[in-house]
Amino acid sequence: MRKLRKSQAALNLPTLTLEGGLFLPDQLEKAALGSAQWQTEADYGIPKGLKLKDEYSRAFQIACAQWKHFAAQFERADVNASALTQTFVLELLRDAFGYPIQSCPGITLGERHYPASLLAGRVPVVVAPHTLALHEADVRFAIAGSGARKKSAFMLAQELLNASPDHLWAIACNGKQLRLLRDAATLTRPSFLEIDLADLLGGQRYAEFANVWRLLHASRAATLPSPSGRGVGGEGDCIWEKWRAGGRDSRARRPAPGRYRRFADFGRRLYSAPGQ
Repeated sequence: MRKLRKSQAALNLPTLTLEGGLFLPDQLEKAALGSAQWQTEADYGIPKGLKLKDEYSRAFQIACAQWKHFAAQFERADVNASALTQTFVLELLRDAFGYPIQSCPGITLGERHYPASLLAGRVPVVVAPHTLALHEADVRFAIAGSGARKKSAFMLAQELLNASPDHLWAIACNGKQLRLLRDAATLTRPSFLEIDLADLLGGQRYAEFANVWRLLHASRAATLPSPSGRGVGGEGDCIWEKWRAGGRDSRARRPAPGRYRRFADFGRRLYSAPGQ
């Protein structure tokens, strides 16, 4: 699959790949750098007296230690790769990114059963073993009742989102790469945000981890209070959705290409007309 590293140049983040239209690159850059909306200590659920830096510094130390333990077992023949990876992903999302995690027996929708591995709050997580690429089809990700014998971990997560009225965002992860994806109108054009965990944690890239933490923290998937102040909105009111909408609104307010040039040309013609 051809990857469009739209955000890499702007963010100087070789560990991050933006594919398709999940976010606008400039909006993603603002969020990664902490200059978007909903990025105060309170928005991230940080206790009073602490700073965001305190939290992502702590998370970085935890994540690097988890990766070191995980990667040290890659070559062991006596270790189950699926169980090893699931434990790593569960602990990483829980301890470094703050998600409430529970094991998931899969999600059944009508006559089809989607074998999701975990639930991170309201976000389904499909975990592939570290020996399997996220785009690589395998029988363990087949959707029961669909007729297909194999699916990739990423495609399982995408089809689950497209079929479920209760889930809008999901994560697919094999321990080495993590993809954040959203319900999409089509399956023909993949759209996701991918984080290269092997590079990020194996290379102990602290500055880049801070950017990733701002984007992936559990508070980004949480719903915001409703405008009336009573209760909370639906999953469509989570911060990822707000960022998406904010990026689209910003793009819509920009003048069409060439608009300023046309106005300038008109002005020059006006003031250079005879008698002016």
